[in-house]
Amino acid sequence: MTTALRPRILVVDDDRALLEALVQALESMGYEARGEFEPEQGLTRIGDWDPDAAIFDLKMPGMDGLELLQRTLLLQPELPVLLLTAHGTIETAVQAVQEGAYDFLEKPFDLTKIELTLHKALDYRGQKRRYRLLAETTARKGEFEGIVGESAAIRKVIDAVTAVAETDSTVLITGESGTGKELIARAVHVAGSRKEKPFVTVDCASIPDSLLESELFGHVKGAFTGAYRERAGYFEAAADGTVFLDEIGEIPQVLQKNLLRILQEKTFTRVGESRPRVTEARIVAATNRNLKKWVEEGGFREDLFYRLRVIEIQVPPLRERSEDIPLLVRHYLGRLNRKLNRKVQRITPEAMAILQHYSWPGNIRELVHLLEQIMTFHDPQVLDLTHLPQYLRAEADPALPAGPYADLKEKLLDEAGLEYFQKLMSHYQGNITRVAEHAGLNRRHLHRLLQKLELDPSRYRNS
Repeated sequence: MTTALRPRILVVDDDRALLEALVQALESMGYEARGEFEPEQGLTRIGDWDPDAAIFDLKMPGMDGLELLQRTLLLQPELPVLLLTAHGTIETAVQAVQEGAYDFLEKPFDLTKIELTLHKALDYRGQKRRYRLLAETTARKGEFEGIVGESAAIRKVIDAVTAVAETDSTVLITGESGTGKELIARAVHVAGSRKEKPFVTVDCASIPDSLLESELFGHVKGAFTGAYRERAGYFEAAADGTVFLDEIGEIPQVLQKNLLRILQEKTFTRVGESRPRVTEARIVAATNRNLKKWVEEGGFREDLFYRLRVIEIQVPPLRERSEDIPLLVRHYLGRLNRKLNRKVQRITPEAMAILQHYSWPGNIRELVHLLEQIMTFHDPQVLDLTHLPQYLRAEADPALPAGPYADLKEKLLDEAGLEYFQKLMSHYQGNITRVAEHAGLNRRHLHRLLQKLELDPSRYRNS
């Protein structure tokens, strides 16, 4: 008879007496607990012991609990972390919760409260692990590596995926470019009974119309010029797995009837062949078009539209789930650290606020590309405002002038020019390098302009 594994709790505290007492108390509660006196050792333990939850003291010499939290979440983004804090550090503890801690406990702590909070944290861990497993099993090499997020909008998507995964219903995934529609399609595939079967992706927009029929359904030898041997198409390759038809709205009308036949009769015919073949493949389609409108305009068959949209999953744009951006940033920082051999530990709250404020017209794809661009040209431990492109900083702060001074087409010594540089000097606290970068000037030119405008950078420092 086997016994259930006990949840593992890691405690990191520089107070040896408190550390030993808390570990002993956790053991008496039924947990498997380990304590570390040094934060660095705590990080090592997280990597090789894989705890289910962690408790950190907020105030420790060297690496404090906040830094330990940030570095921990890069290693284990779903790990719930509780912070032990004295009354005078509540503000810092609240900041830690905003940066990813599950909760904080005020000293002197109550063991009953710790046990109750841990119970809730472990339930939370289980939920996040389910999301992580879904992300890992649906991962692919390329633009998107996993479903990440806890917003109501993304939870609705995940709920829809789990609801349809075990069915054979055709699924239509809609959403803007860059939102991760293929990722959702893979999730539908792997979350169900077909997960061990092939998953075949067809980019309907990138295959020439003249070749698409052959690519989808295959052809026999001599069916057309260049058909020197017979070839199976995507539907045969998928067997009883899943065929993902990306950008289905771009499929030519001449092939829409063939696709409708597959959905209605589960049969297709190779190009140049009269014998029908049977397919058991499930179809999942995606589009960034408004297909209903495309039907009304005559570009898409109405009967095919309704056959495809048995189940519709709408993937929200990133601007409608901005609360997920910190999780997405942390997720991709970890991946890009490994890809680019960087050691970025965190992003400052000010820089994160700008990322959350931005509208992200390119959605997650744009976010990932931005992070990769920043980390390609910079190798800081902390990403801050100075690493973000100027257009993001300007859009996030209405009080900050947008664009280089030359773009304003204002005369240097007039009132508008003076106000422009006053705002920049105030925003960047007299930092000449940052002001010059924003204004599109070199430092020497900027110094001359500031002298003419009688603006002294020292007056703006630490203001």
